[in-house]
Amino acid sequence: MDTPRRTVLTAALGGIAATALGLPAEAAGLRLAQVPTGPKLIARIWHGHTPVAKTEEYTKYIYEAGIKKIESIQGNRGCQLLRKVDGQYGDFTVISYWDSVEAIKRFAGEKYEETHNLPKDSEYLVDMEPHVKHLEVLVNDWPKSA
Repeated sequence: MDTPRRTVLTAALGGIAATALGLPAEAAGLRLAQVPTGPKLIARIWHGHTPVAKTEEYTKYIYEAGIKKIESIQGNRGCQLLRKVDGQYGDFTVISYWDSVEAIKRFAGEKYEETHNLPKDSEYLVDMEPHVKHLEVLVNDWPKSA
């Protein structure tokens, strides 16, 4: 069974092997056009961490002041709030999905590659990262519900 995910993985591994041998990707039998493409989607990825004692409070705050706001902006396709708590820190990642850079600018302004801090972030975060990442989503292959 050759799923789109497996095609991408096979293409990536074959391309790495061909490159390592100094061969063009075609030498590995690749047709990179097999990588599924769809509507353009941009993932905006932010990261921050809090002292462990502020983790629960910050979780509520970032959801109310950040996630809800992001999801209300035209051109936003949704968000994910990820968290890992260890003995010292609450580590947070927010991935928001956007139709375009223009949509991101409706949230973050013209300097959209800089972190858009929430008003109370300085009360919670250990440090303030200056930039976020923007990546083009090439495959969005969520499993279908049963």
